[in-house]
Amino acid sequence: MRTRSVVMLLVLWSVVAWLVPLPLTRPVAAQQPAPNWEDGGTVEVGGLKVSLSRPRLVQRSKGYLWFPSMHHRGGDRLLAVMSTYADVAHNVAPGVVTFSDDGGLTWSKPAEARYAEVAITRSNGDTLLLPYYLRLKSETLATGAAYRIPKGEKTLEELKDSVEVSGWPRKIGLLPSDLGSAKEEWKLAGFVFNGQSVLMKDGKTHLATLYGRFTGAKRYSLVLAESADGLKWTIRSVIADEACKLPGQEGPCESALVRLQDDRLLCVYRLDIGSIYGHSFSNDDGKTWTEPKHLKGPYSVQPSLSISSKGLLLMSGGRPGVFLWFNLKGDAVRWDPIDLQAHHNKWVKDEPILKAVASGDSNSSSYTEVRWLDDNQFLVIYDRLAYGWGAIPANSKATNSIWVVRGSISSLSSR
Repeated sequence: MRTRSVVMLLVLWSVVAWLVPLPLTRPVAAQQPAPNWEDGGTVEVGGLKVSLSRPRLVQRSKGYLWFPSMHHRGGDRLLAVMSTYADVAHNVAPGVVTFSDDGGLTWSKPAEARYAEVAITRSNGDTLLLPYYLRLKSETLATGAAYRIPKGEKTLEELKDSVEVSGWPRKIGLLPSDLGSAKEEWKLAGFVFNGQSVLMKDGKTHLATLYGRFTGAKRYSLVLAESADGLKWTIRSVIADEACKLPGQEGPCESALVRLQDDRLLCVYRLDIGSIYGHSFSNDDGKTWTEPKHLKGPYSVQPSLSISSKGLLLMSGGRPGVFLWFNLKGDAVRWDPIDLQAHHNKWVKDEPILKAVASGDSNSSSYTEVRWLDDNQFLVIYDRLAYGWGAIPANSKATNSIWVVRGSISSLSSR
């Protein structure tokens, strides 16, 4: 009986094994390859060999998605802010914030927030996003809301009416109507936070730029503000005002700020669409500034500056076109270009950036941000616009998009 039972069990086991394959025999699902930077080629710029990645997508949208800014939070951690509204003054300027923990390779799902351009890192490691628009509380005080991002986190805490800017040397009034559809009841102040921030020599006090028009002025002025805590700001100086001798219907406005290795402050700023950038230096931590002069080459809308610990200056900007410029000596004299628009078009053939479309607007705002990640690697962010400044038609499959390119320095000739 026992022998017969064993035989019966073996027969049953064979039948079950035939009907139900063991787990080891089941096919294993193919794993998706991990994202990685793809090689986009190497270019030589003024004795510098620069390897560029292929452009990598950050975000897409059927709605407005442009004017990106990007801030380095240390190591491979970054955040990017993008505007999601038409290019007119807005009571509550909408935008989105996205984060990267791998040097810009991948980005988090965008979180809705007010649009902001200037970010500062506080002594405790928190990041503050300063408001773009301010409201005029009185003739001598402008206020706005900031966002606090705790150190190491990706959460946004809105700090309503927390930012104050005082100490104006002249009356600023309300935002001029020619900046868009600003309404009188909004009481938007005539100056906006714009550009980049640096620390004073004391390593504690923050410096940031604002631009706008003083009451009665026909051109913009650019001012520098200081703050101990990133919330209460006082105007420290006028970098360049409407009396600036450099030509340009707009005047000194959108800017970038950086501290050079010799401790001077360098401020580069827009004067008009298509015009060469102006620039000024300060030897006393922003109290006074040299007379505005043109740079040699770089031009047009809002510049972005970043300096490595070795003193290599990078700048991005353009219009028409999108460019990177390299200043190897860190003195802002000679700028060697890389055509980032051509690089984009080489690899993203179905979504090229054109210098102009039917409306006269380009397929990129040419608003960019460039950041050194370490002494050898940098990241630049820019936008690609399907219909220029216009809204995408409802029946179109096109999207607006944000892209990043990562670069690395392979060798540097002695100069």
